[in-house]
Parts: sequence; structure tokens; C-alpha cells
Amino acid sequence: MNPFFSIITATYNSEKTLERTIISVLNQSFTNFEYLIIDGNSKDATVEIVKKYVPIFNEKQIALRYVSEPDKGIYDAWNKGINLAKGEWISFLGSDDYYLDNALEIYKRATATNCNYIHSKVQLINEKQEKLRILGGDNFSKAKFFRNMNIAHVGSFHHKSLFENQKFSLTYKSASDYYFFLTNFNELKPYFINEITAVMQFGGISTNVDAALKEAMQVKIDSKRRSKFLCYLDFLVDHFKHFLLKYIRKT
Repeated sequence: MNPFFSIITATYNSEKTLERTIISVLNQSFTNFEYLIIDGNSKDATVEIVKKYVPIFNEKQIALRYVSEPDKGIYDAWNKGINLAKGEWISFLGSDDYYLDNALEIYKRATATNCNYIHSKVQLINEKQEKLRILGGDNFSKAKFFRNMNIAHVGSFHHKSLFENQKFSLTYKSASDYYFFLTNFNELKPYFINEITAVMQFGGISTNVDAALKEAMQVKIDSKRRSKFLCYLDFLVDHFKHFLLKYIRKT
């Protein structure tokens, strides 16, 4: 029998944080899932950490599968995971992020609704484990979403049917998930969980703010969901807000 959930984690030299991520998945009370770790040929102890947990997952009768080979970035790794996934619902959990206890139980209850995409609140922390802010909200309107990706993808599950005709584009380095949602917006039937289900550590591919904002602008232009003028205006406003906040924090 196929698992209900497929959880995909992309890794590359993730030895510092991966074990916390794996343990959060292992400790879930709902166990009808598989865990797929797609590694980009790490040079540190990442693969050894994964191998250590394979028999522990087996003891709980949970499938932990992994591959380690060169890839073209996180979205290439996610696409590989999608191709391997056997679950009805698919999520992408970062190698420095983790689920809270009973998160999968909460997601399972949400799947009973008429939806094909589930999202929740996510706690953002820094490397010192200090809480920064809460991400995500029930703002899945065109007006808001076409301006900003205002959902927390870490706290999301996607029905496998969403990936039947399209996966993540490899054109983008940090905003391909936003491009996917923009181009498939009319097919989405979202359901929002008004609870924190996961913790996301600030870092990774989206923390170069200037590059992230430029790529977000580009995917909006490429998806043709917003006029080019408004996309440029969004970029300038967001850029100004970021550096204003940065200046305020320093003073």
C-alpha cells in the first residue's frame, strides 16, 4: 500500500542541521508516510547521517529513501523527489527546518476538506534559535498573491495531481515555487491551517534579499500575472522597505 504523505528534503553539505530535521520527521505520531532525502553529492557527513537513520526508520516501519548525486540546485532535487514519491500528498521540508510534534496529524485532518493545497503558519527563527516572526496566513487572494508570495512553503502539502502536468522550472534559483503557484493559481484549491506546524531557520537560497527580490520580480513578469510596470514598482517598494528596516535596526 502506498504511503499517504511523501516528505522531500533536498540536501547539500547539510551536516550541521539535518539531524534535527530528520528527528522531527521520525517523531511524528502519524506514520503513514515516506521520507525522501535528495542529496546533491555532499562533501561533508550529510550522507553518513542519513544512513544512520535508515534502520531507525525501518524499525518504525517508515520508508526512508535517499539518493546522492550531482544536481542542478534545489528545484532539480525537488523534481527528482516528486518523480520518486508514492504518496497522495507531497511536501518539501528544508534541511535546516523541522516539523513540530503532531504536525502530520494536523495536515491529515486538513486533507478531508475539498482542497488540493494545504498551507499553515510557520515560525521563523535565526541560527541562535531565537524567534523572529510568524510566516504565512490565509491570504490566498489574487490581489495579494500576485504581488507577493505570502505563504510559507515549508508549511505546505500539495496533492500529487498538481504535479502531473508541470514540475518546478530550473530557470530560477530561489523563486521557482512562486512561479509554479503563479502559473497554476487557477488550479489551486487552498486550505489554510491556522496553527504553527513547522519551524524555518533563516538562511538558505532566499536570504540574499536583493537577488531574491529581483528573481521574484522576474517570475511575476514571466508568468504574466501582473503588468511589468507593477512588477518593477513592487520591487522598488520592497527594496526600499527592506533597507529602511535594516537601517532602523542598526540605529
